[in-house]
Amino acid sequence: MRRSRILLGTELNAKNKIQAIGSLEAPVLRYGFLIVNWHQEELQKLEQKTRKLLIIYGQHHSKADVDRLNFPSKQGGKGLMKLEAAHAIEITKLVGYVEKQVAPLIQVV
Repeated sequence: MRRSRILLGTELNAKNKIQAIGSLEAPVLRYGFLIVNWHQEELQKLEQKTRKLLIIYGQHHSKADVDRLNFPSKQGGKGLMKLEAAHAIEITKLVGYVEKQVAPLIQVV
Protein backbone atom coordinates (compact mmCIF):
# COMPACT_ATOMS: atom_id res chain seq x y z
CA MET A 1 0.00 0.00 0.00
CA ARG A 2 2.89 2.35 0.71
CA ARG A 3 4.17 2.00 -2.83
CA SER A 4 0.72 2.75 -4.20
CA ARG A 5 0.47 5.95 -2.21
CA ILE A 6 3.85 7.11 -3.44
CA LEU A 7 2.96 6.31 -7.06
CA LEU A 8 -0.46 7.90 -6.87
CA GLY A 9 1.07 11.09 -5.52
CA THR A 10 3.28 11.54 -8.59
CA GLU A 11 2.39 13.58 -11.66
CA LEU A 12 2.15 10.60 -14.01
CA ASN A 13 -0.96 10.21 -16.11
CA ALA A 14 -3.61 7.66 -15.10
CA LYS A 15 -2.46 4.95 -17.50
CA ASN A 16 1.14 5.14 -16.32
CA LYS A 17 0.09 5.14 -12.66
CA ILE A 18 -1.89 1.92 -13.12
CA GLN A 19 0.98 0.32 -15.03
CA ALA A 20 3.43 1.37 -12.31
CA ILE A 21 1.23 -0.09 -9.59
CA GLY A 22 0.99 -3.33 -11.55
CA SER A 23 4.72 -3.55 -12.19
CA LEU A 24 5.90 -2.63 -8.69
CA GLU A 25 3.31 -4.25 -6.45
CA ALA A 26 2.40 -7.35 -8.43
CA PRO A 27 5.79 -9.10 -8.05
CA VAL A 28 5.82 -8.46 -4.30
CA LEU A 29 2.33 -9.87 -3.88
CA ARG A 30 2.94 -12.83 -6.19
CA TYR A 31 6.02 -13.79 -4.21
CA GLY A 32 4.00 -13.49 -1.01
CA PHE A 33 1.29 -15.76 -2.39
CA LEU A 34 3.75 -18.66 -2.29
CA ILE A 35 4.97 -17.95 1.24
CA VAL A 36 1.93 -16.71 3.15
CA ASN A 37 -1.37 -18.57 3.25
CA TRP A 38 -3.72 -15.85 1.96
CA HIS A 39 -7.47 -16.13 2.49
CA GLN A 40 -9.97 -14.81 -0.04
CA GLU A 41 -11.25 -12.24 2.47
CA GLU A 42 -7.75 -10.80 2.88
CA LEU A 43 -7.32 -10.49 -0.88
CA GLN A 44 -10.70 -8.79 -1.19
CA LYS A 45 -9.80 -6.32 1.58
CA LEU A 46 -6.52 -5.54 -0.15
CA GLU A 47 -8.37 -4.87 -3.41
CA GLN A 48 -10.82 -2.62 -1.54
CA LYS A 49 -7.93 -0.65 -0.06
CA THR A 50 -6.40 -0.25 -3.50
CA ARG A 51 -9.71 0.98 -4.93
CA LYS A 52 -10.08 3.38 -2.01
CA LEU A 53 -6.64 4.83 -2.70
CA LEU A 54 -7.49 5.21 -6.38
CA ILE A 55 -10.65 7.09 -5.41
CA ILE A 56 -8.80 9.32 -2.92
CA TYR A 57 -6.17 10.27 -5.49
CA GLY A 58 -8.76 10.90 -8.20
CA GLN A 59 -7.91 7.98 -10.48
CA HIS A 60 -11.27 6.23 -10.16
CA HIS A 61 -14.74 7.56 -9.43
CA SER A 62 -16.57 6.15 -6.42
CA LYS A 63 -19.72 5.46 -8.47
CA ALA A 64 -17.86 3.87 -11.40
CA ASP A 65 -17.98 0.17 -12.19
CA VAL A 66 -15.49 -1.79 -10.08
CA ASP A 67 -14.98 -4.47 -12.70
CA ARG A 68 -13.79 -1.85 -15.16
CA LEU A 69 -10.55 -1.56 -13.20
CA ASN A 70 -9.63 -5.15 -13.98
CA PHE A 71 -10.45 -5.21 -17.70
CA PRO A 72 -7.53 -4.68 -20.08
CA SER A 73 -7.23 -1.17 -21.44
CA LYS A 74 -8.01 -2.40 -24.97
CA GLN A 75 -11.44 -3.48 -23.71
CA GLY A 76 -12.14 -0.13 -22.04
CA GLY A 77 -10.78 -0.92 -18.59
CA LYS A 78 -7.74 0.24 -16.66
CA GLY A 79 -5.81 -3.03 -16.64
CA LEU A 80 -5.30 -3.44 -12.90
CA MET A 81 -4.46 -6.98 -11.81
CA LYS A 82 -7.18 -8.90 -9.94
CA LEU A 83 -5.53 -10.34 -6.84
CA GLU A 84 -7.76 -13.39 -6.48
CA ALA A 85 -7.02 -14.48 -10.04
CA ALA A 86 -3.28 -13.86 -9.61
CA HIS A 87 -3.33 -15.90 -6.39
CA ALA A 88 -5.03 -18.82 -8.14
CA ILE A 89 -2.53 -18.69 -11.01
CA GLU A 90 0.49 -18.70 -8.70
CA ILE A 91 -0.80 -21.61 -6.62
CA THR A 92 -1.61 -23.58 -9.79
CA LYS A 93 1.90 -22.95 -11.13
CA LEU A 94 3.43 -24.10 -7.84
CA VAL A 95 1.38 -27.30 -7.77
CA GLY A 96 2.32 -28.03 -11.39
CA TYR A 97 6.01 -27.47 -10.63
CA VAL A 98 5.96 -29.78 -7.61
CA GLU A 99 4.13 -32.50 -9.55
CA LYS A 100 6.75 -32.44 -12.33
CA GLN A 101 9.70 -32.85 -9.96
CA VAL A 102 11.23 -36.28 -9.55
CA ALA A 103 13.49 -35.53 -6.57
CA PRO A 104 12.60 -37.78 -3.61
CA LEU A 105 12.42 -34.93 -1.09
CA ILE A 106 9.99 -32.95 -3.22
CA GLN A 107 7.86 -36.06 -3.74
CA VAL A 108 7.49 -36.32 0.05
CA VAL A 109 6.12 -32.78 0.16
